[in-house]
Amino acid sequence: MERNPKEFYTTGEAAELLDISRSTISRKFDRGVISGKKNPITGERLVGRESLLAFMKQHHLPVKALVMEKKRVLLGTTDDGLFSLFQKVLDEDDRVKLERVSCGKDVLVWCSKGRRDLSVIDEDLPDISSSEVVRRLRRQEAQEGLKVVYLTRGGKAKQDLPLGADEAFEREDLDQKELRRRLYSLLELSEGHPGMREEVEHQRRWPRLRTHLPAKIKVYRLRTPNRRDLGKAVVENISWGGAYLTGIEMEKRELPCEPFRILMEVDQEPLKNWRAHCKVARLQSNGSLAAGVQFVRISKSNLEMIQALS
Repeated sequence: MERNPKEFYTTGEAAELLDISRSTISRKFDRGVISGKKNPITGERLVGRESLLAFMKQHHLPVKALVMEKKRVLLGTTDDGLFSLFQKVLDEDDRVKLERVSCGKDVLVWCSKGRRDLSVIDEDLPDISSSEVVRRLRRQEAQEGLKVVYLTRGGKAKQDLPLGADEAFEREDLDQKELRRRLYSLLELSEGHPGMREEVEHQRRWPRLRTHLPAKIKVYRLRTPNRRDLGKAVVENISWGGAYLTGIEMEKRELPCEPFRILMEVDQEPLKNWRAHCKVARLQSNGSLAAGVQFVRISKSNLEMIQALS
């Protein structure tokens, strides 16, 4: 279901659309590279949609997100296994953005600062009772249209539905298929659609092998390939088609806001003196930066090193 595009975006929303930091957005706003309006009291910057659209076209960035906004799902839980299950269901769909916090206070803060379509509240939040979180969410005027799911266990869903929750899920009943069916119904999205990320599908034709190896990364813009920004990451897993990087840290603390590539270098067994040029298939930020990358240039000998891992 498409929404009418907004006229203005916060610096955080603009940063997500361009895959760059909020501070970079603020600097570009202050220099007049992108325009909008500024709150005279709070100083909050709001970036105009037309300005963003012009910037994205100028730098050949995809503008689809400005036409159809992503559905935003906020999961409140301390359970890493539960978060992993939600990631498996939602992370490959470019119509959905999954976010996670681990306490009730943060659920309320995140929802107050921006619109969410669905908030999933675990009953085991450590600070505020989950039923109180649901009650307070319903009092937030900015969350008109928000759907709230309560996660419980032990066959208590029907009797434990807090006032204000739309549904309760039994954690014991949530396999991947059933969770997808119920979430997509609440988000009013079709499960099978052509918007699944082609790059991720391509990458996963090959089995992924766990590695957890440190890597140096050199980020370069397509228009200036000889100028490279240095950084580091951890190669969590790798395949013939690509890799998954976590803990990405750039010396300049930012990524380009125009088309770029990554030269990834590993110099530790079993990938001694290994390198590949990559493009980013997906970028994630949840406290730290992670990326799924697809190889665009790699030598035969380096491919053989990956093959030897299996």
